[in-house]
Amino acid sequence: MRIALLSTLDRAPKPGRTRPAFVPFAGARVIDRQLDLALSLGCEAVACMADGIGREVIELQHRAERAGAKFMALREPAKLSGLVTATDEILVIASGVLPDAQTTERLLTKPAVIAFPADIAVPAGFERIDPEFAWSGVLLTRGNLVERLVEMEPDIDVPSVLMRLAFQSGTRLVPAERKLVDQNDWTIDATREGLAARELRWIEAQREPVSFNAPGIAVAERAGTRLARDVVGGRGENGPVVASGVFALSSVAAGALSMPAVGLALVTLAALFSRMGRVVERVANKGQVAAKRSPLLKFLEASLDILFILLIYLSAPDESDLTRIFVPLVLMGLLRLGERHGSEVWKRTYADRILLGFLLAPAAFFGFGVQAAAVIALLVLLTRFFGPFRND
Repeated sequence: MRIALLSTLDRAPKPGRTRPAFVPFAGARVIDRQLDLALSLGCEAVACMADGIGREVIELQHRAERAGAKFMALREPAKLSGLVTATDEILVIASGVLPDAQTTERLLTKPAVIAFPADIAVPAGFERIDPEFAWSGVLLTRGNLVERLVEMEPDIDVPSVLMRLAFQSGTRLVPAERKLVDQNDWTIDATREGLAARELRWIEAQREPVSFNAPGIAVAERAGTRLARDVVGGRGENGPVVASGVFALSSVAAGALSMPAVGLALVTLAALFSRMGRVVERVANKGQVAAKRSPLLKFLEASLDILFILLIYLSAPDESDLTRIFVPLVLMGLLRLGERHGSEVWKRTYADRILLGFLLAPAAFFGFGVQAAAVIALLVLLTRFFGPFRND
């Protein structure tokens, strides 16, 4: 079994300073991101060195248990021996270290001590191993080393001691690229301000690269990414989803009050905020092993096409019932077909309900909602005959 050892302890406590393990990063704490990394590396149990069971540790425990991992908070290093056996592997992440997840996963395919060149890492706060290297704060080693902690003082820095023991027992040292430290992509004891640029890059990396062939989705992805910087991890995280739900309900009310053009404008806004909500959710869930999508968001996304069909139907009371229902059904069917079987370049265009609403709402205002839907359906059908639009 693979077990993770984390720590909330502060190596250099200062009055009024947030502990490095609890510094916020992209809607979570540094230690939460350590836990996410440990779980992604296959850890089935987590031990956390802590000098008290505060709110942060309790929330960390809940995060681990939601992912199906066992969690134990420890005050005394000697108690680790009751959790880790000689046949286990132990992943150690030092307090306050925020590693690069991809690099860690690539280098820890087998037991190793990850290190950086000392000339750049030691000034950044990393612990020196020898004249050439400094410890990155992350290692994977055999569990039998834990037994030696029983012989030591209870106030030792457990991750540091395990690093020394692993190094002495022959665990291989694996150098990591110095640019990770130089570019602030692997930090230790960083402040909130020190992580701001990295957090911005991290959030931007979650934005899907949507071209302006699908202008509505492209705008929503960019707007959602910008919004995520301010709301992820806070009370406003569900704001875009709630707004989408309000606009969706309002569109139904507008349709019921014989204002289908207004309804189409409102459902377009519902589609916009729904997509923004998906971006915020993607950022919030990034790295979490057991993260689940919002049921409300999934329901809203599934109901958008139904709302478009209803509002297009209501936009042409003078047409026959067959025409009013046939045209929107064919349009949505063709768009779904294009979304599923379209080329990589154009499939997002077929999926862009924000663009669709932007085209239909003005037409419905002037009384040509069904006619506009029919023209769009015809154009979509024609594209299915041309190779650049198909995925075959």
